[in-house]
Amino acid sequence: MSVQHFPIPGGASRRFATDHDLLDLFAEIMSARAADRQAREQRRPDAPSRINANRLALSLGAYAKALEQNRLPVPRVIRDELRLRSGLPS
Repeated sequence: MSVQHFPIPGGASRRFATDHDLLDLFAEIMSARAADRQAREQRRPDAPSRINANRLALSLGAYAKALEQNRLPVPRVIRDELRLRSGLPS
């Protein structure tokens, strides 16, 4: 008995790459959120809290842009948080 291999349709392989990219971007959001939370909890003058807040805002923006480019909806929570963070002075 032989195994027959079928080619992956072009759309499916593209979809897999898109999913992988979106997962990487979402992982960056989670990492940036953790760093921002940790910096805010320390509340030391030398803690890089603004750097972490900016990193989180950039991560949210990159994720939202990637979703829009792939014609996927941006979750309301992400959209609202991005609006809030974009309005903060840097």
